[in-house]
Amino acid sequence: MPDVRPGQSVPKAVLVTGASAGIGAAVARRLAQQGYARLALTARRGDRLERLAAELRPLGSDVLTVAADLEDPAAPERIVAATLDRFGGLDVLINNAGFGLPTVFAAADPRDIRRQIEVNLVAPFLLARRALPALIERRGTIINIGSAITSVANSALGAYGATKAGLAYWNDALRRELQHKGVHVCLVEPGPVKTEFFATLMTLAPVDGDNNPLLDAPAPWMSAHVDDVAARIVRLIDRPRRRLSVLRRVVWPFRIIGGLFQLCPALGDLALSTMTQYVERRHDLCRTPHSLGDAGAGD
Repeated sequence: MPDVRPGQSVPKAVLVTGASAGIGAAVARRLAQQGYARLALTARRGDRLERLAAELRPLGSDVLTVAADLEDPAAPERIVAATLDRFGGLDVLINNAGFGLPTVFAAADPRDIRRQIEVNLVAPFLLARRALPALIERRGTIINIGSAITSVANSALGAYGATKAGLAYWNDALRRELQHKGVHVCLVEPGPVKTEFFATLMTLAPVDGDNNPLLDAPAPWMSAHVDDVAARIVRLIDRPRRRLSVLRRVVWPFRIIGGLFQLCPALGDLALSTMTQYVERRHDLCRTPHSLGDAGAGD
C-alpha cells in the first residue's frame, strides 16, 4: 500500500462520481498514481468501473466500485454509506458526474430535463449532505466540477448551463458555511475538454428530434487535455482554491463576453438570438440522430 502521508493516521479516502469515463476516470487514475490508497468510484456503468478498478489496484489502491444511477433519489445515501462502511471515513468528495442534452430546449423530453437536473445538481447536493459529517470530522475537501458555459447564457446548453450555474452558487454558499469547520469547497470550470462527452451526448437525441448544432465537438485548439485537467483537480486536494478555471485561454474569454452581456443585456440577446436564427436558416438543426451518452463529466 502507498505510504501514509504526514499527519494522517490512515490514507485519504476519496469518492469520485462519474468515474467510468472522461474526467472522472482520468481523476481516478491520477489519484492512484499519486498514492491515494482508498478510492470509491461510482457511475452507471458497472462493467466499466470494474475494468478501471482492475487497472488501479496493481498501483496499490484499495478500490470500491458502486454502480449507481444518480437520478435515483436513493443513490447518494447508498454510495456514501458504502464508502464509509469500506473505509471508515471520507476525506474528499469529487462531484464530477453530469450530462447535457443534445436538443434545443423546445425539443427536449421533459423526462430528460428532470434527469439532467437530478444528476447535475440534486445529486451533488445530496452526496455532500450525506458525506458532511465524515468530511467535517476529517477536515476534508469537496470539489465540484462546474462549467465555463455559465458565463454566457445561450440556447446550446440552456438547461445544462442552469444546473451548472446553480452548482456554482451552491458551491460558494457551502464554502462560506464550512470554512470555519476546516472543510474546503472548490469549484472547477474545465471549459471544453477532450473526452467522449460530445461523442456520447448525441445518443440521447430523439429520432426525428431537433439536434442542437451548437453542440458539435469544439476545435482541438480550444480543448484542454483530460489528463491535464485531472492533474489540476487532484492538486486541489493539497492546495485548495475557491475556483479553478481550465483551460484559461478559453474560460476567460467566456467570462469577458458574459460580463459584457451583463452590462448590456440587449447586446447579448441580439448576438445569441441572431446566431440561433442563422443556424436555423442554414438548416443546421438537423433531424438525424447522432451519438452522445453517459458523459461522465460536466464538460
